Amino acid sequence: MWPSRRPKNLSGYSKSRPRRAGARPGQWKRVLAGIGKGMVLSLSMPGLVLIGYHAWRFIHSPFFEIKKVVIKVVTDGVPDVSVQETVSSEIRALTRLEPERRINLLFLRESRILETVLKHPRLESAAITKILPNALIIEATVRQPAAIVVSGALHLIDNKGYVLDTLTNLDKAPKDLPFITGIEPDQIVLGRPIGLRPLVRALDLFECLRRSNPDLAAQVSEVRIERDEGLTLILSNGAEVRLGDTDFRQSIPALELFFRKYPNLNLIEYLDLRFKDQIVYRLRDSGSAAAPSAGKQTWVSSPARHEL
Repeated sequence: MWPSRRPKNLSGYSKSRPRRAGARPGQWKRVLAGIGKGMVLSLSMPGLVLIGYHAWRFIHSPFFEIKKVVIKVVTDGVPDVSVQETVSSEIRALTRLEPERRINLLFLRESRILETVLKHPRLESAAITKILPNALIIEATVRQPAAIVVSGALHLIDNKGYVLDTLTNLDKAPKDLPFITGIEPDQIVLGRPIGLRPLVRALDLFECLRRSNPDLAAQVSEVRIERDEGLTLILSNGAEVRLGDTDFRQSIPALELFFRKYPNLNLIEYLDLRFKDQIVYRLRDSGSAAAPSAGKQTWVSSPARHEL
């Protein structure tokens, strides 16, 4: 006899048997796995805490305390022994990174040290390098002196007008630097640039002369800034070269031609280059019959109108 079929519901499909109450299949496996993980974690927590404690002790230990600070002073990428000792000692005094202070290298902020180092007026830039576990390198680039500003005192400046130092003894100043006069004392702040247009022109003038005619540049002892902001060169023999507020780059070739005609600077009392294509000049009376006649004269400097 064939077994009777399951009764069907009204839709024609057989009814499913109700599932017994209790855990679903596989649920006990997940519960047991969670219990196991919790036991492992609870057992390992003391170990993790112990590891963390020893790690904290290690990074705060004397092993990472700064024991050596190396300071390199360079000029245009080349070590500068002339200021190495002085600037290095001043940087050490600023940063206060002595080994006895027990400073931890790991927690030292390079940005703060860099900010402190750059407070030195002689420095143009600097770089900080950590050498684990306990050494620090400071590489500092110094500004090069370009002139001496005379205004109440002697102030050393670079080619951008930054005030580098105040000189108490002229004998200790770099040689062959021109003096610049005509600047008010309240314009001068140590470590700051003197933001005056005539000063920038004076520095550019001397640099242009030094490159185009070193012999003529060596004869310049002073650059005077006049009240109208014009420039006047004072040569080593006291002769004046009046440039005014004109573009000195156009006047220098004419000046060089003039000194080829009169190489003896002792004959010159003053030159005036403020006029286009000519130089108004005055010669000193030397008392010699062979010397040119003294007095105010005009010399045409345009090559098209004058030949030496």
